[in-house]
Amino acid sequence: MSTVRVCAHVAAQLAEHGWCVHPDFIDMSLRDALAAETREHWQRGTFRHAGVGRGKTLTVRPEIRSDRVLWIDPAACSVAQTAYLRHIETLRVAINRALYLGLFDFEGHLAIYPPGSFYRKHVDRFADNSRRTVSAVLYLNDDWQVADGGQLRLYNIPGTAAQPLDVPPVGGTLVTFLSDHFPHEVLPATRERLSLTGWFRTREGLG
Repeated sequence: MSTVRVCAHVAAQLAEHGWCVHPDFIDMSLRDALAAETREHWQRGTFRHAGVGRGKTLTVRPEIRSDRVLWIDPAACSVAQTAYLRHIETLRVAINRALYLGLFDFEGHLAIYPPGSFYRKHVDRFADNSRRTVSAVLYLNDDWQVADGGQLRLYNIPGTAAQPLDVPPVGGTLVTFLSDHFPHEVLPATRERLSLTGWFRTREGLG
């Protein structure tokens, strides 16, 4: 299936349900390249402890989240990051076409959860800023097994009798959802867990 058709399918699922889990959003060669870059940066010590909040209120709260992140600089992207951002741009256009959200840009970071790391239940939209509109999580893990843990647990899924949805972080899978609709958490894993997490945003002042 072409990238355009895949993105149209994701956008249609978002329009109908508010969330979508799409396996094999990218091919394995791109997933492997992004995973290799992530591990290389990790070994070079360029990742930092993730924080909670933003701006002056940003604080490191290891009791809430214990992952490490490396923000993507659009002006200094690698070849693999640029290839992925092309997919993301196609998806942005498809979502705008299907949901009329006025998505303007994308921000994202690479993330590593060392074994045992977690992120407690939260919502992706800041209390004082509503620009983040659609969350998009791409998994970069190889040969992930259910016993490895590390599921993304989504709450408020319609039609599930209040039961959360657990999504294993299988490499190549893209999870998208409306940022302010679905509280979620990352469960601890028994092995290193890699992802590229980002948000489609509206322009300043639109939310």
